[in-house]
Amino acid sequence: MEAFIKVVDLGSMTSAAKVLNVAQPALSQHIASLEADFKCKLLDRSARGVKPTEAGRILYRYAKSIQRQIEEARRTILDNKPELTGNVTIGLAPLSSAALLAIPLLTQIRERYPGIVPHIYDSSGVMLSEMMLKGSMDMAVLYGERPVTGLDYKPLMREHFYLVAPRSTYLEEIPPEDISAAEVAQFDLLLPYRESFLRQTIERVCAEVGLRPRIVAEIHSQSILFSAIAAGVGAAVLPMSIARELPNLDQLCIRRINARSASQQMSLCISDNAALSDAAFAVYKILLDIIIKSWGPFDSQLGPAAVAAAGSTSPPDGAKDEP
Repeated sequence: MEAFIKVVDLGSMTSAAKVLNVAQPALSQHIASLEADFKCKLLDRSARGVKPTEAGRILYRYAKSIQRQIEEARRTILDNKPELTGNVTIGLAPLSSAALLAIPLLTQIRERYPGIVPHIYDSSGVMLSEMMLKGSMDMAVLYGERPVTGLDYKPLMREHFYLVAPRSTYLEEIPPEDISAAEVAQFDLLLPYRESFLRQTIERVCAEVGLRPRIVAEIHSQSILFSAIAAGVGAAVLPMSIARELPNLDQLCIRRINARSASQQMSLCISDNAALSDAAFAVYKILLDIIIKSWGPFDSQLGPAAVAAAGSTSPPDGAKDEP
């Protein structure tokens, strides 16, 4: 099973054999044994690499879940402690309010459950969704609200975007607080790569007025983006929560993009068909509690089940009390 997971992750039998330190014929035999057990083809091989079949994708999700449970069992046995232990993987959309949840989350996990080891990812929303679907991530706070088969989205809030540029960019001393989509398209923009929901939003906003954004650099690192703005390389588009974190804030001009579509729904995402482990559910409750305290109550948006989960022992949809 470990061999199968590694082949799917790397997309190559040769690469997987090197990582696992086994001969490729032996690895092929492992895969052949699995396919014989399940009586179906699990991998498609081509000159471009190896990809799982539909049956292979189903097995991969279960295999990742089993792998995590074995790791947690091993940690619990080795530690021989009654408290919760295990690895919990959390995705937080970069360049969003979700990124600000990381430190409070890490602090509370450390204080309340020192046996839990959190793994935090800040990749693009698309990549986080893919990791959720593959079963390699327990939960994520990301942009998006459209239902995805196998994932459960709990809407949190709608985040509006602002243009952030050095004051020296403007000829006039104090520009208006709002900025139109047509004006945004005239700026040299520093945006994340195309898979980012933020990037897609700005491209859509500009397209609505028949224009394309003038992108001078693709930057996904928050620290590099902050430095580039300060150096006058270009302007960025950010939610207000992140814009406030910029250094030399008094030298910047933050303007609200005056377009109805210049916003994205932020949601809390968990698997719809795989139960959370005890450790993951404990982290889920901490995360939801931090969200409610940081962003305000979301009773009408989250729904009664999610809000109740923050202060009760009842698991949310897709979770259960026992691993």
